Amino acid sequence: MLNLTTLLASTVSCVVTGIAVYVLARKPGGAQVPPRPFLSDTRADDVVFLFRGRLLVDATDAARTQLRSTPVETDDLGRFVLTFSHRFEGIETALREATETDGFQLAEVPDDPDSLRLVGEVVDDCLRIRLDDPLRDSRSETLAHYSMAAMRAELFTLRTIAERSPIPTWKKRDDGLIIWANSSYMTLAQAVAGDEELSAWPPPDVFDSVPIPDLETVDLSPARISLATATDTEAWFDVIVLPGEIETLFFALPIDKLVRAENALTEFVQTLTKTFAHLPIGLAIFDKKRKLALFNPALVDLTGLPPDQLSSQPSLHGFLDALRDRQRIPEPKDYKSWRMKIAQLEADAADGTFEETWHLPSGQTYRVSGRPHPDGAVAYLFEDVSSEVSMTRSYRSEIALSHAVLDHLEAAVAVFSSAGVLKLTNQAYDDLWNNGLAPASSEIGIGEAIRDWAARSLSGAGLEAIRGLVLQSGDRSQIARPLILRDGTPLTCRAQPITGGSTLVTFDRTQDMARLPAVPTESEPGPPGQAAV
Repeated sequence: MLNLTTLLASTVSCVVTGIAVYVLARKPGGAQVPPRPFLSDTRADDVVFLFRGRLLVDATDAARTQLRSTPVETDDLGRFVLTFSHRFEGIETALREATETDGFQLAEVPDDPDSLRLVGEVVDDCLRIRLDDPLRDSRSETLAHYSMAAMRAELFTLRTIAERSPIPTWKKRDDGLIIWANSSYMTLAQAVAGDEELSAWPPPDVFDSVPIPDLETVDLSPARISLATATDTEAWFDVIVLPGEIETLFFALPIDKLVRAENALTEFVQTLTKTFAHLPIGLAIFDKKRKLALFNPALVDLTGLPPDQLSSQPSLHGFLDALRDRQRIPEPKDYKSWRMKIAQLEADAADGTFEETWHLPSGQTYRVSGRPHPDGAVAYLFEDVSSEVSMTRSYRSEIALSHAVLDHLEAAVAVFSSAGVLKLTNQAYDDLWNNGLAPASSEIGIGEAIRDWAARSLSGAGLEAIRGLVLQSGDRSQIARPLILRDGTPLTCRAQPITGGSTLVTFDRTQDMARLPAVPTESEPGPPGQAAV
C-alpha cells in the first residue's frame, strides 16, 4: 500500500512538472520559447532581444523596458524598428537581409569606435539582437546609474508629450521612409488608409504630396492639405516641414474649423458681392488701414476709374486723388483746403456723420455719404442724384412759374385743402383781404376765412354755402355767391372743386350790377360766425 501511494505521488509530480515546463515554454501568442541558454551569457543590464520571424519570443528585462508598447496595431518587430530606427540608419535593410548575411552590425554614429552598436546574430531559426556599449566597463557605475535615471525621466516626459499631442507628428528619413510617428498620426493614418495598412511598420505616408523644402531655405510657411477619410469626410491640415541633414520632422495642424470659417466668409462675401453688383449706388469699403477692400461695379461706372486700379487696393487719399484727376469730385480753391477736406471726410465718415452733395464740373450731381463699419473700416456710398436734382429744380421752377401766373391774375384766388385749410393765395387775394399771413406760417381754416370775409363785407349771407362745398366729400358742383364789400365794391365769390379734394375759391369784380341779388338791410342777419375748422 505504501509503495502504491509513493508511486502515485511520483506520477502526479511528474505530470505537474511536465505541465509547468510546457506552460513556461509557451507564450500567449502560441510560439515556443527557445531554451534560456540563448540568454545565458547576458548580464542584468544587457539589452538583448530574441525574435522568431516578427514575433519577440524572449528578451532581457533591460531590453523589454526599452521596447515601445505602442502602436498596438504594429507587431513586435515593427515596434523594435520604431524604437531604434531613428538611432541606427539602415536597420530595416539589415533585418530584411539578416538571414542571408548571418547577422549584421550597425553603429549609432558611423566611424566612431566608441558609439553604441546593434549586433544581430542568426541562432537556429531565431534572430538574436543585442545592444553593445564598447565603453560600458570603463564607465563609472554611479555616473551611469544617475545619468540613465535622468535620461529615462526626460525620455518619459518627451514620449508622453509626443504621444498625447493632438497634432499629428512624424519623422521621415531622406529616402522618404517614416521612422517615427505619434499616436495622433497613427490614428489619422488608420482613418485614411484603413486598418490593413497599419498591420506592420512603417505606417503609410498619408502626406506624401507635401514637398520638403531646401535645408538652406528657412521657410515655415505651412502647406495646406486635405485628406479624404474612410467615412468620406474631408479633413484639412496645415503641414509644417522642418528639414534636417538626415531626417525631416513634420507637424500637421488640424484646421477643419478654420477652413469652414473661411468658406463661410467667402460665401458671405460672394453673396454680398452679387447683391452689391445689382445696386445702382457705388459702394467703396476701406479697411482700418484705409485700403480699398471692397467695391461694386456701380462704383466703376460712377467714378470712371478702371477696375484694375480699384483692385490694386488704393488708399483713401489715392482713391480721392484719382477721382479729382477725373473731375469726379468738386474742385477746391487750393490744394491745402483739399487735403483738409479729405481729412474731414475721413473723420466724419468714421463717426457716421459724413454726407455731402457734390456738384461736378460735368453737370452731374453725386450724393456721397460715409458710414463706419466694424474693426475700424469705413464705407462710402456714391449715388448719382442728377435726375433727382434736375426734377427738383424743374418742380421748383414750375411752382415759381405757377405762383408768378397767379400773382398776375386780377381775380383774388385762394385754394383750400379737403380738410378746409388755406394752402395757396395770390397777390390779389392778399391785397383784397389784407390778411398778411402766409399759409406756411399759420394754418387758416375755412371758418376763420369766412368770418374774415364777412367782417369786411356788407352782405355775406351766401358764404356758408362756400364752407359747405369746401368741407363736402364726394361729388361736388361749382357754386357762385354775390358779395359786396363795405366800400361798395361788388364781388362774385365762386367755389369749384379741383383735384385731390381741394377747392378753388375766386373773387371777381362784378361789372353787371343788375345781375347781383339785393343787398340785405341792416336788420337782416349776417352770416353766422362760428366754428373755424
